[in-house]
Amino acid sequence: MQNNKTILIIDDEKGVGDILKKILTKEGYNVYAVTKGKDGLNLVSEKDVHLIILDIKMPGMDGVEVLQKVKKIKKEVIVIMLTAYGTLSTAREAMKLGAYDYITKPFDNEFVKAMVKEGLESINEN
Repeated sequence: MQNNKTILIIDDEKGVGDILKKILTKEGYNVYAVTKGKDGLNLVSEKDVHLIILDIKMPGMDGVEVLQKVKKIKKEVIVIMLTAYGTLSTAREAMKLGAYDYITKPFDNEFVKAMVKEGLESINEN
């Protein structure tokens, strides 16, 4: 199943990025995974990224700050926030800033695939 959509995962835990990359690559997406917000912003500037899965809690530049900068670079990109239970209010705040939705950790692989598919379909509707 080949897909022309590109997904970027930004999570400071390399293992989380690796798992998500494996899951979504199997679905046919082009997937990049980085551990720093700055690296993610560079990729958004350089590549045609359609959807981002973005961790909220990261050292240095946190997910909310990355979200705000991403939306300045490419307003139409879909951003799904990744959050641990304790940061649900931050995830809701991120949605007010333009995030599409959020996924809680630990995540269910099938839920992630469905959320990504739904997010990408919302691009086609606009």
